[in-house]
Amino acid sequence: MTRLVSTPWLVSAAAIAAAVTFFVMQGQVRSANERAALLQDTVTESERSLLGFTTYVRYLQEGKKQLTAQQKFLAATVRQPNAVTLVIDQSVLGFHSTGAVAIWYSAEYSFGYDLAADKYDLKSGPDGIQVVVGKPRLVATPAVTDLRYKVLSGGLLTDEKAGALKLYAEAAKSAHARGERLASEPAIMALCEKQLTTFLRNFLLKQPDVKTVPHIGVVYR
Repeated sequence: MTRLVSTPWLVSAAAIAAAVTFFVMQGQVRSANERAALLQDTVTESERSLLGFTTYVRYLQEGKKQLTAQQKFLAATVRQPNAVTLVIDQSVLGFHSTGAVAIWYSAEYSFGYDLAADKYDLKSGPDGIQVVVGKPRLVATPAVTDLRYKVLSGGLLTDEKAGALKLYAEAAKSAHARGERLASEPAIMALCEKQLTTFLRNFLLKQPDVKTVPHIGVVYR
C-alpha cells in the first residue's frame, strides 16, 4: 500500500533545495566575477607594461628638438700630438749652409653632426630608432696648443728661429686639413655616433611612463 507524503513536507523540501541551488549559484557567480576581475587586472597590467615599452615614440619629436638645441654640446673631442721638421737651406755668394728645426704641438679637434631640424630625421621602426643624418664633420676650428720648437742643427747662414715661426704659422692650417681627413675615419665616426645615441637614449628614458628604449642606430645619407 503506497503512503502519500504530506504536502507541507514537499513544500519545505522544495524550498530547501531551491535555497541550496541559489547559494551554490551565487558562489559560482561570485567566483566567476572574481576570476573576471583578476583577468581584467592582469590584462590591464599587461597593457600598461606594453605601453611602457612603446611610449618612447611619443617623445621622438621632442627628442629631435633637444638634439638640435644641444648639438654644440654633443661634439666628440679628440686631441692629437703633432711634430713637424723643417730643413733650411741657405746659399749666399756661393757659400752653402744647412740647418734643421722641429716643432711640436697639440691639436684639439671637435667633430659632430649637422643637427639643424631640416638636416636630419628620427624614425621608429621594427629594428628600433634610426637617426638619419649626414656624416660627421669638423664643427670648430682646431685648437693648436703647447707649441714648442727645437733647433736640431744650426748653420752659419740659416735662421732656425725664422723657420720655427714659419712652422708655427702653418700649424693651424695643417691641423684643419688633418681634421677634415680624420672626420671620415671609422673610429671618429663611431665616437660621434656614441655621443649622439647616448644623449637621445638618456633623454627618452627620463620621459614619463617610458620603461625602455630600443636600439638606436645612425644611418648616413
